Amino acid sequence: MHNQRDTLPLLTMVLGDRRSVSSNAYRRGLPCGVLYEAEEKKEAKLPNGYVFLCNNRTERECLEKKLFGSPKFEWNRVSRVKKGDVLFLLNYQSNRLHGVFEAVTDGTLNIEPCAFDGYFPAQVRVRRKMRCPSLDEAALLPLINRGWIRVSRRGILLFPDRLGTKFIDELWRIFLEVPPLPRAKTRLVGYKAKDGHITKSYSERYLDDWLHEHLPYKHEYNCPVKRAKREVLCDWYIPKIDLYIEYWERKPWPETSAIDLKRKFYEDHSLRAIDIYEDDLRLADRIIPARMREAAPQCRFRNIAKESI
Repeated sequence: MHNQRDTLPLLTMVLGDRRSVSSNAYRRGLPCGVLYEAEEKKEAKLPNGYVFLCNNRTERECLEKKLFGSPKFEWNRVSRVKKGDVLFLLNYQSNRLHGVFEAVTDGTLNIEPCAFDGYFPAQVRVRRKMRCPSLDEAALLPLINRGWIRVSRRGILLFPDRLGTKFIDELWRIFLEVPPLPRAKTRLVGYKAKDGHITKSYSERYLDDWLHEHLPYKHEYNCPVKRAKREVLCDWYIPKIDLYIEYWERKPWPETSAIDLKRKFYEDHSLRAIDIYEDDLRLADRIIPARMREAAPQCRFRNIAKESI
């Protein structure tokens, strides 16, 4: 049997707690007799879907770097991409759709300033949600017939700016229905050079073949260069003479930022580098040796006529 004196402090604590709860409920404007406000469950926001474009030249870089990019004039669209959104990559030259990817960053400008030679600064970092074969136009025919995907006069697939939940679900279903291909049969998109390098364009293959035929040194293609927590992708690197080569194709619009960025990177880290331009290929036997010897005087060549050097 409890002593009354022992019970009084306990009652005082209980009553005090009730009074404090009641006063808190009163301050929050709750009805009489209601002590707690029901917590509202926040509905999970469904991800949006977006399709990014690439071509035969940029597809490999997108997939290897896990980075999608668009021109700066599309920044308003790319800025809507949020972490967790579902993304797809369409090669508009082959009309093949790669998936399924997830955005691991919001849309950002210049995540990697030197990526895509600086032409596509509106970028999103991605990761694979599901590894599966790419879809061709025939696999997407059901969505084309429904009018969800349009086809341009030039035969390019045209997706909406933003994909809704139903559209994403349908693409998931189509990707899941495609049987996986054996790894041995998958191939890189590009142009195979004589030494086995898969280059991004015909002119790059020409230059790679030129280096293979006329240099007595091994050359590396698409070589990452890391210095002081920064990384650029060099077109060619020749370890024997420690020389980096950057190749620049003609573009339909004037753009020098990528060239300037890479030049500054090489200068800041005292690296020997030369630039080769598409117009130089017509006089490759004369221009390339002269430019390489200017940067690396010890460089030797083979199978070139003496009057060309």
